[in-house]
Amino acid sequence: MKKILCIRNSKLGDYIIAIPAIKLIRKKNLNCKIYYLSSKNNFVKELPSKIENDNIVNKFIFYEHNLVGIIKLLYKLRNFHFHKIYYLNENSSFLRNIRNYFFYLLIKTKKRIGFFYKNKDYKKFNESKQLIQRVEPKYNDLNFSTLNKLSLSFSSPIIKKKYLTLSISGFSQVKNWNLKNWSRLIDLLLANSNLNIVILGTNHDIISAKYLIKKNRNRIISYCGKTNLVQLFNLIRYTKIHITNDNGSMHVASLYKKNIICLFNNHDPWGKWFPSNKEAVIIRPNNGVDNISPYKVLKILLKSLNLV
Repeated sequence: MKKILCIRNSKLGDYIIAIPAIKLIRKKNLNCKIYYLSSKNNFVKELPSKIENDNIVNKFIFYEHNLVGIIKLLYKLRNFHFHKIYYLNENSSFLRNIRNYFFYLLIKTKKRIGFFYKNKDYKKFNESKQLIQRVEPKYNDLNFSTLNKLSLSFSSPIIKKKYLTLSISGFSQVKNWNLKNWSRLIDLLLANSNLNIVILGTNHDIISAKYLIKKNRNRIISYCGKTNLVQLFNLIRYTKIHITNDNGSMHVASLYKKNIICLFNNHDPWGKWFPSNKEAVIIRPNNGVDNISPYKVLKILLKSLNLV
């Protein structure tokens, strides 16, 4: 059986963004075994045993992102004798592309796809759709919704009551809505809706979550640092609406076609990292994420849930 290697490094959101492209690769190569290569990451390493995406990936390969790890990776990959390599990493400089190309050239693969791909409208192009065009340049956008979905299901929700989720985490502090705004939004939500509030985040957000629930708010619960990957997906799968910084949870909610309110800074190109589902509402002011008004977020939420 022929083997195909898909390469996409980094965080949970990067993997989620690549799912439609990998599904298309599977569709084009039904009788091949697909491997997914990524640098080690605490969240992503849970994917092999806990996430089932229509069996599109047969095996995950992880490596340490240092000199020794990369040398070990080279020798390991040479033994697989891959038929094709699909390079799905974010576009980078020409010199870095050349470096990566020659590294994977040493693996002695017959076909290498996506290394020097350049979309003319790259700065205005959604990253997930751009990856699909690397795989299939004549791709029809009308078929995107069939690829952009997740098959992971659950027997029951973790939380039985109706709730909304707030994802306060973020890879970069400059992308994160400040705690003062989150706190004011929580006050408004408690006063204007009957939904319970679930705060999502990593171990780094535990102190921030404690600050947000410092008052005696019995309708708020923090899951910061308490979830594995499947539990996180479960909480997002059953939320009524997901309010989030620019982070991986946003893309998980997009795959489940959830109502999303996305709080963006203005650093990245317009549309590049936006979620792809039509239920998502993007707020991206020109003067930075901290200038997003909690009242505006509340207004959008009430409208999305038909509470106005």
